[in-house]
Amino acid sequence: MLRFFSNRELSAGLSIPLARWKRWSREFLPPDPLGGLQSGVTRQFSVDEALIVFLGGHLVAELKTSVPDARQILQDLKPCLRDIGLFANSRIHERFCTGSTDPIASYTIFICRGSTEPGLAARFTYTLRGQISRSSQDYGGRTVYIERYIEERLPLSAQSLPKQLSSRTLYISAMADFFVNALGLDKGHFPILSGLG
Repeated sequence: MLRFFSNRELSAGLSIPLARWKRWSREFLPPDPLGGLQSGVTRQFSVDEALIVFLGGHLVAELKTSVPDARQILQDLKPCLRDIGLFANSRIHERFCTGSTDPIASYTIFICRGSTEPGLAARFTYTLRGQISRSSQDYGGRTVYIERYIEERLPLSAQSLPKQLSSRTLYISAMADFFVNALGLDKGHFPILSGLG
């Protein structure tokens, strides 16, 4: 069953001021096909639309990107996010599966902003890391962590990272978990959350 949310439900559930949520929804989604600001029709958000607005708002408010850069990042990452199972009922692409014995526990995306000519749009590259396991052991009285993960550069053509101006980290699995819990959604519809406890 498809579920839709109003601005007020999303604002309250995600603890985001209503005016800020409405502003973000105008920035990160196309115009409402059922009406505009003057129509009197209240916008209804699908789970995926709400998630896009939530991620865009996080990029702006928490990671301090500009709105145009956040739009570009979301546009660049949408296919990847769909592949790893972030959107409701999406299918995990085979290149991110490691087999049933070693499921990916969580995903992190490293966002790198490369240098560009003045006046040109920012150029981003991304590194997707899927953590398979993390353990610790004693090493001469200190704790050492051992991680197993897969890593992929996006776009796939990016063999090496360009000279970076800045880097940001998006803990995408943790964000998805917060989003699903805050809105009382069924985790079973989000394959990205299958490895989380």
